[in-house]
Amino acid sequence: MSVTVPGPELGARIQRLRAARGMTQRALAEPRYTAAYVSAVESGRRVPSGDAIAHFADRLGVAPVELVTGRSPAEAVRLQLRLVEADCAGVTDPAGAAACYREVVAAATALDDAVLVARARLGLADLALRQGDTASAAAQVEQAEALLAQAPPHVRAEAVVVRAEVLSRGGDPRYATCVVAETRDGLLREGYPDPAALLTLHAGLAVLHSELDDEQAAAEAAEAALTLAVLADPARVVALHRTVAATLLAGGRTAAAATAAEQARQAARQVVLGVRLASCHRARGRGRWAAGDVAGALADLATAYAALQGTGQVALARDTGVELAEAYRALGQPEQASALVREALDSGDDGPWLARAARVQGLLCADTGDRAGAERHLRDAVHGYRTSGRRRELATTVLLLADHLERWDRPEEALDLLHDGLGEVERLGERTSAAFRSPEL
Repeated sequence: MSVTVPGPELGARIQRLRAARGMTQRALAEPRYTAAYVSAVESGRRVPSGDAIAHFADRLGVAPVELVTGRSPAEAVRLQLRLVEADCAGVTDPAGAAACYREVVAAATALDDAVLVARARLGLADLALRQGDTASAAAQVEQAEALLAQAPPHVRAEAVVVRAEVLSRGGDPRYATCVVAETRDGLLREGYPDPAALLTLHAGLAVLHSELDDEQAAAEAAEAALTLAVLADPARVVALHRTVAATLLAGGRTAAAATAAEQARQAARQVVLGVRLASCHRARGRGRWAAGDVAGALADLATAYAALQGTGQVALARDTGVELAEAYRALGQPEQASALVREALDSGDDGPWLARAARVQGLLCADTGDRAGAERHLRDAVHGYRTSGRRRELATTVLLLADHLERWDRPEEALDLLHDGLGEVERLGERTSAAFRSPEL
């Protein structure tokens, strides 16, 4: 938003800065201009040339752009650093982050810095989404998008993932996925492959595809995101860049400080995306599991589990922990698998992980010859999947239990289970099809 045409307030600004520094008009003018010329500029009777503006700015100790616009590049860098601080604080101190974002909105508005205002509003939108306030998030995103209307495509893309999450929360995850995919493809096609923007878009796509149960697409997007998430300790990198920027600012090296602040902001994207990147590890782990790479799946799921626990995502951590337990079982490590499953089953919470945990516990019991325990837990899993309407999981668990009943010389019970269970799978499918055909959707 640089402004190069001097406004009518330029003369008053020069006079104010000169007076604040105790300079006479002659001192400001010399050696290239006269006191009379300075007087004419300050009174608005003359419009200074570009060379004159550069001369006055140098004598007054400010940047030419600050002299012309009244906007301080150094202040913009300070606000950028405050924005980075808010981004990182949002993970552990949402209230403090919200106050910081509002401060940046007010100060950046005064500086007429649309991008900074938009980024702060996107931060507020993200916080609102974490609190379940979709309406407030949508309002903040709308304002951010308007502010970024004239920004380059890779900057406008910053609003897309937040907009997509608003759409997904509103019940339209497929459209949200299309919006993010089209934005990503547009950046690549138009020559704006900004790494930070692509990281955010790919991570968002991985989450959206997972929500749609498109595990292959989720794994592919997750792989692309994790390839770009190159920092092992992004929070430390952010802290280092912030220190460098502050030191450069103190030394009056504003341009170099701006570069360091931007590097801090880029690193902060990985901090902000912590939960989504954990979900990327989970999605890639599922993809590796499907491809038969159980060891690779375990590595990704273990990373996701630790990260989700570290960020307080209890429900996601338990769900991931059960998937990790399956990998441990497959690799012949039943103790680790059992510990994770018991943690989920004994949590006392009613979550989507319970049916899957019961299924894994049933398999662990079967592995040790505990038929009664295996049957009890597998039937619990069937009931859980039936109640939650998870057709695919219900079908596979019914088939699994029927197979065990057959092995235990109970073929009639196996046939009854298949008849009732697969009939329920069919009824669930019919209800789903009817819902999609409903004119209300």
